[in-house]
Amino acid sequence: MAARTGNDPATDVRSTILTAAETCFERFGITKTTMEDVARAADMSRATVYRYFSDRESLIIESVARRARKNMKPARAFIAKWPTIEERLVEGICNNVESGLRDPMVHLLVSPSEMTLANSLLTTSGKAVELTSELWEPILRDAQEAGDIRADVDLALLCEWISELEIMCISQLNGGTGSLERFREKLRAFLVPSLLPAGN
Repeated sequence: MAARTGNDPATDVRSTILTAAETCFERFGITKTTMEDVARAADMSRATVYRYFSDRESLIIESVARRARKNMKPARAFIAKWPTIEERLVEGICNNVESGLRDPMVHLLVSPSEMTLANSLLTTSGKAVELTSELWEPILRDAQEAGDIRADVDLALLCEWISELEIMCISQLNGGTGSLERFREKLRAFLVPSLLPAGN
């Protein structure tokens, strides 16, 4: 039985269910995992699992969000150590891609067998963009206010683009095509110049 710790029983149960779900995703694959599998792995009834998550898709989305938010603090610290907005963008995005490649859940989601489901869930739900915005929008807003990014740049749209770039790169690298260094070169050549104020 999964260990249950913490002060908030509801949060504790959700965490237990998510951990059990991730174990099942790794064991059976995301598309083949059923809510019955998750309930069994969590040592709970299906009714209890359904009380907290309406379906497998909501489990997947919350799992991705939980893992991404766990990485927010180290990601912010990594980005902050770079002296210029150009370096923060390029190295920060590449660091997020590397983190995604190391994460077993993300690795599963971008595998060829799961990619259709992942694209549908993360894009349709808006969760990928939401998580990208949580990390990047405060950093980009500060840069914009400091005059390091054009004042007319739509930061919400930029976060959406960064999200798409990261998912695309993780998928390509996971599939064995492309290289992170080549991706880095493209960011320097196309993303960065599109954001800098005139004369920079």
